[in-house]
Amino acid sequence: MILKLLIGIVIVYVLYKIVSGWNAIAAPSGKNLSPAGEDLVEDPICHTYVPVSDACRLSRAGKTLYFCSRKCLDTFADEQREP
Repeated sequence: MILKLLIGIVIVYVLYKIVSGWNAIAAPSGKNLSPAGEDLVEDPICHTYVPVSDACRLSRAGKTLYFCSRKCLDTFADEQREP
């Protein structure tokens, strides 16, 4: 009787570990990093986030601005030119 109880406990424990392992794989970590592990920057025009290495850059008044595409960079530049 005690042997059956111990075997049952072991089986329940193993099943618990299997199920909890699946949940750990399925749940995202929630970190705001790109696949390469680099920081993401926000585009000031469309507010999307892109990895720093993929972003288009523009320097204004000693500050670097990052854009998701050349189109957003051009839109920003056109808005700055208009009176």
